[in-house]
Amino acid sequence: MATVTPIPTQPLVSAADALLRWPADEPLAALVSGGDDRAHNGWSIFARPRETVVIRADASREEVIRTLDSALRRTPRGLTSQTPAQGTPPFDGGWIVALGYGLGAIFEPATATDGAPGTAPLAILHWCEDAWCFEHATGFLHAVGAPPPLSEGGSPAAWSIDALEAAESDAQYAASVARAVEYIRAGDAFQANIARCFRTTLRGSARAFAHAAITENRAWFGASIDLPDGGCLTSMSPELFLRAQPDGTIVTRPIKGTRPAHVPAAELEQSSKDAAELAMIVDLMRNDLGRIAEIGSVSVVEGRVLETHRTVHHGVAEIRARIAPHTSWLDLISSTFPPGSVTGAPKVRAMQIIHELESAPRDFYCGALGFFARSGHAALNVAIRTAQVGPMNTEGGRRVEYHAGCGIVVESDPATEVAETHAKTRALEQLAG
Repeated sequence: MATVTPIPTQPLVSAADALLRWPADEPLAALVSGGDDRAHNGWSIFARPRETVVIRADASREEVIRTLDSALRRTPRGLTSQTPAQGTPPFDGGWIVALGYGLGAIFEPATATDGAPGTAPLAILHWCEDAWCFEHATGFLHAVGAPPPLSEGGSPAAWSIDALEAAESDAQYAASVARAVEYIRAGDAFQANIARCFRTTLRGSARAFAHAAITENRAWFGASIDLPDGGCLTSMSPELFLRAQPDGTIVTRPIKGTRPAHVPAAELEQSSKDAAELAMIVDLMRNDLGRIAEIGSVSVVEGRVLETHRTVHHGVAEIRARIAPHTSWLDLISSTFPPGSVTGAPKVRAMQIIHELESAPRDFYCGALGFFARSGHAALNVAIRTAQVGPMNTEGGRRVEYHAGCGIVVESDPATEVAETHAKTRALEQLAG
């Protein structure tokens, strides 16, 4: 097992600053919080991949499951009742992963389509034995293995992004929302999360962009993960999908209900529609966790609380359970993925409606980014507020795709949902020059 050494971090202003100080010629898989809610995101992880497993979109279902299971068994889900010593990082080496939304069709074959597979991988798994783990409560860095030295800092490298352009018009998206409402009225579903794609171009340093995006948005569950093709994922996610501990405790914190931050939070708090949206997803997540939990262990700790982030207010719930013995990481993922808050209910029919109505593939959007550690800890975000940054093109730019989606219920008004997608793009738009 890798050695873990605490080191005071006097030169580090914030966890996200390690993105700027990481060696430019070293690959990086970082899970970094720019927020201050230590109860939910007490550590940031900056890891160096030693090897990478790529699961291609055209792989067979059997091959995908076999590859995932083989990889995740390198970090077995061991059970222990021992409480880790204070200041012990949850990550002591293991996998930093990016799971694409398309894995959902592997786990739920009824949602698979007959069309040609997408070009983006279904999953990227980086094996990392060397990492800096930043403890937010103390301001200490902990060295796992032999991570590369961090530079002394300095000015961030230059970068810029253009204004976002919608892949489909507001009217087209409104029509998709209206069609989803028709399905719901017909009894096909209770809720469906319908997203739309925006595009822009990034020039300059992708890591400096990630630093600005995570810091400016105070992302609770941010990430900056290099991809094998030269692209990267920059996540400003506010949402925890799953956090598992070695004693078998597991937590999920789904989000449903959004208002722009400039609107009084009371407007969201008093909305019966938004409360109903969240209640449906709480029920779905309870059922998903119930598939792998000890009988009687699933409980709703918080039915609905309001959280205010940099650009939006959200309604959030918390569900806890205890994972049944002999449950593997693959069992856990296949029972819960993709996150219910970005599909709808019932999940399978909602995913079918999503495929019909969305004009652009989600790729890693609405998947999950996180880690599976040798310590038995694991954590995954919901990959919303996530920019999918492509490799450098011949003109020195990088194509960026950014999605925003809304939970559609029978009371949904298309114009209001269009406005909500624009509120969610503020996380990226505020960075544009």
